[in-house]
Amino acid sequence: MEPNKKVSIAVLCMDYRFWPDTLPLLEEKYGEFDLIEIAGGSKSLVLPLEPEDRITLLENISISIKLHHAERIILTNHIDCGAYGGSTKFKTHDKELAFHKEELEKAEMVIEKKFPELEVVKLIIYKNDKDEIKLIEV
Repeated sequence: MEPNKKVSIAVLCMDYRFWPDTLPLLEEKYGEFDLIEIAGGSKSLVLPLEPEDRITLLENISISIKLHHAERIILTNHIDCGAYGGSTKFKTHDKELAFHKEELEKAEMVIEKKFPELEVVKLIIYKNDKDEIKLIEV
């Protein structure tokens, strides 16, 4: 890591359909980052499967700040996330996007309260008709 380089923390879902192709896109756009993978990604900040999931995620963020001087956090959710019930839970694609945008805004409030020094980026990850990963900044 170069001195004075802005390091990020990326919170991603563990879903194999998304993270392998997402990591290079994130690195290209945001540079070096510490990766935190957990089922549901940012969901663990808002609606954790277990209370310990939120605690663990917040501890990992704190460690990244202390050890690597992270200045930015990239919060992500993805379309068709099983931790949220998948795409079939939503009547339309637009409703699913709106839901994830709201969830990311709630996650951002948790981060701003606990780590006000972090810049927050919120992304929805999806695959287009050509099976390419795309990122929507919200």
